[in-house]
Amino acid sequence: MKVVKNDRLDYTKPEMVRYLLDKTPIDGSVLDAGSGKNKVWFNELKGEKYECEIEDGVDFFSWNKKVNWVVGNPPFHLGWKFLKKASEIAQNIAFLGNLNFLNSLLPKRLEELKQKGFYLNRIIIVQDKRWFGRYYYLIFMKKESDFVLWNSKVF
Repeated sequence: MKVVKNDRLDYTKPEMVRYLLDKTPIDGSVLDAGSGKNKVWFNELKGEKYECEIEDGVDFFSWNKKVNWVVGNPPFHLGWKFLKKASEIAQNIAFLGNLNFLNSLLPKRLEELKQKGFYLNRIIIVQDKRWFGRYYYLIFMKKESDFVLWNSKVF
């Protein structure tokens, strides 16, 4: 697979980030949960913005300042852990994840988010020719929605 100069395969393209943030009703303060070396999400944010990046010495899991939004593209294998932490510090959350991240949203976990007032309000499906499959931008808000329903009963 050919890599374009200065374009790492694991970085989200700025065009995709702009598209997703344009679909996100951000108001107030916003935290990029894992800005990475390229800081592509952070650079596209407007207004009062903050960033966490473990390699810069700012660990998202140690962040305690309340914000209106937490956004970004967390490591997919840590998607639920990031979502759970974000639900403790934010009023709204928007994360890009893969199918494994989406599948981590078990009914038990959706119920946990609902108990905290969070509802999945929007899913935006995107693709990148460098990556395999589809990716899911999940917007959770403290705005009641029956967009996603679940049943904890195992059939």
